[in-house]
Amino acid sequence: MSLIKTFSKSFFTSILLIGMTNATAASSLKVENAWSPEAPPVTKVMAGYMKIHNLSGKDIKILFAKSSLFKNIEIHLTEIKNGMMRMVKQNKLNIKAKGHIELKPGGLHMMLIGKLKPISSGSFIPITISFDNGETMSVNLEVRTDRPSKMKCGSGKCGSM
Repeated sequence: MSLIKTFSKSFFTSILLIGMTNATAASSLKVENAWSPEAPPVTKVMAGYMKIHNLSGKDIKILFAKSSLFKNIEIHLTEIKNGMMRMVKQNKLNIKAKGHIELKPGGLHMMLIGKLKPISSGSFIPITISFDNGETMSVNLEVRTDRPSKMKCGSGKCGSM
């Protein structure tokens, strides 16, 4: 009987320590203002924006992101070359120790590719982000109708006003 009690005590202590370790690790990253602009129902691609803070003393890289509502998510950087705007896929994205990155219109952003069902304003897009330190973070992008006021789009071109 005492062997079972000892095993049970050790097992539950281990579970508590694992839970505490994950809670501590998860606190090294913080996300704020996670959102996505609403797109027409027939559009298969959307964008995701947010600010990610690295509260740790070490650089952390975003390896990839995924969502149950999209086939694929890529991180892109919008750049203008020779008057043409293009999006360049980023394989990894570094967040400096004690620093942050901002995914925003006209810059770094998540490209949500292959929408699997209609998504409207007021709903949320669940995203799971994986980092090189072994952490994963669940984020809900709020779908909004508002558009950034500093962007002007027309004639197939978008850029700063």
